[in-house]
Amino acid sequence: MNEKTWISKTPFGPKRIWAKLCMVVSKWACFPTSIRIRILRSGGVKIGKECFIGAGVHFDTLFPNLIEIGDRCVITSGAHILSHFYNTTDRKFYAGKVTIGNDVFIGLNSLIINSVNIGDSVTIGAASVINRDVPANELWAGNPATFIKKQNETDTKIHTR
Repeated sequence: MNEKTWISKTPFGPKRIWAKLCMVVSKWACFPTSIRIRILRSGGVKIGKECFIGAGVHFDTLFPNLIEIGDRCVITSGAHILSHFYNTTDRKFYAGKVTIGNDVFIGLNSLIINSVNIGDSVTIGAASVINRDVPANELWAGNPATFIKKQNETDTKIHTR
């Protein structure tokens, strides 16, 4: 699990407003993927090469700079990636880094919450909730997501072009 930091005060200011604007505008379906990725990068999300980000993908608006996406990833429509969360036991908000490896496929309407690492060549099924680390070369699905099977390297290569 990544290191989590307690949030005592929500960050506001020009950088926060710009990041929020970029995250909201990036969801619009009228933009092609290349423009959407440029907007997200401008807002603070770290995105690798040759990625596809579908319309309606929601990124954390408070801490987009804590989200890292590797090369050749596919994130389909309706997915949510949050880098902050609420802990019900101590009733505090925490922020932590979300790291997505290379050649990862994230299915329709999936939710990535908490501070997690998703390994290289991972497939996440549609409508899955990821709330813990996912090792490389595995298929996970469900709510909460659970291990389905190990994948070999030829099954997991994603070609976005």
